[in-house]
Amino acid sequence: MSLATLDETNYTAARDSSTQDLLVYAAKKSGRSVLQVLRDYRQMAKSETRINLVEYVRFGLYDQARFQAQERAAFLSNDLHWPIANKVNNRGWYSAAEDKSVATTLLSAAGVPVPEIVAVLDSSQRIYPGDGERITSADELRAFLLARPGQQFFGKINDGMVSFGAFRIERADAEMISCSGHDPMSYEDFAAQTLAQNAYILQPVIENHSALKPFASALATIRMVNLITDDGLRVPMAAIKLPQGDNIADAFWRPGNLACAIDVETGRIRTVARRGIEVEFLEDHPDQAGLMGMILPFWSEVLEINERAARSFAPIRYQSTDIAITETGPVVVEINAGGGFDLPQYSNGKGMLTPEVRAFFESCGVEFKPKKSLLPF
Repeated sequence: MSLATLDETNYTAARDSSTQDLLVYAAKKSGRSVLQVLRDYRQMAKSETRINLVEYVRFGLYDQARFQAQERAAFLSNDLHWPIANKVNNRGWYSAAEDKSVATTLLSAAGVPVPEIVAVLDSSQRIYPGDGERITSADELRAFLLARPGQQFFGKINDGMVSFGAFRIERADAEMISCSGHDPMSYEDFAAQTLAQNAYILQPVIENHSALKPFASALATIRMVNLITDDGLRVPMAAIKLPQGDNIADAFWRPGNLACAIDVETGRIRTVARRGIEVEFLEDHPDQAGLMGMILPFWSEVLEINERAARSFAPIRYQSTDIAITETGPVVVEINAGGGFDLPQYSNGKGMLTPEVRAFFESCGVEFKPKKSLLPF
């Protein structure tokens, strides 16, 4: 099984719960019957925001006392992400954003700080101008790593999403390669799980700013939700994703990881959220106090490079960036065509379909309509 397939299997397990488990959980927590919960859910499912059952529970929407009707109506199903993004955006630009090699080249040319790509693992005929060494085989990977003793590298699929297949090389010798969370393996086995399946970019491991190191076990990134309006850039929501434990990537689906809402104007952390069958909002970091209320370093620089990156991809009018903060300043790790509606809402504890966001989407031709039927249920 490839590293990407393994991650996808784990992602599906973390994402999904059975209908019975979800309804029973919501009934117990709300003090209502399963039938009452089901009726309430069905009303939301056929509304214009199309909330699915997992979201209904994970957002806490079953708790009618927690939200006013207008607040509940602002939660937008992630099932609508691609239909909305495809309506809003110039899809001809998608590959420019989702191909990490191309995006890095364009962002760098626009003066946006980005991580260095030191190598590309790809056995195809593609040429990667300016992207470091080309590695096409297990032997070439061995030679690359042995020439850089003691260095650690982070690898991710060039056109991948939600960190599927990511790896961190901790050490290597002439025979074996050791990656975080995996047993040492031969170069041939490693190549079979990565190089033979996908094209990867290889980057030096980036370290968090010292202010963030107590709260994250690996690189944390800020998700900026970007709207390119006729009047300029708008950022309606932002969140920082914090890897925990043995996780090498910050995706919120990875067990134990945290996501925190950020006040966009000030850079202050407003929530600390942990994923479960329902998102749990903590008073602070579970192991180290000081995360809640923290003002992120280099925040004005984060806003500046986010705008530069976003405007460099302006035909993608609904987009998102992932930005890391290092000791020397922020770097744009990725730019995304669109960006799931789930993370901003999970971390903020509120819906993203505000009047401003609705007006933007509608100005781009999106129509929000109730669903006519839930059949088949």
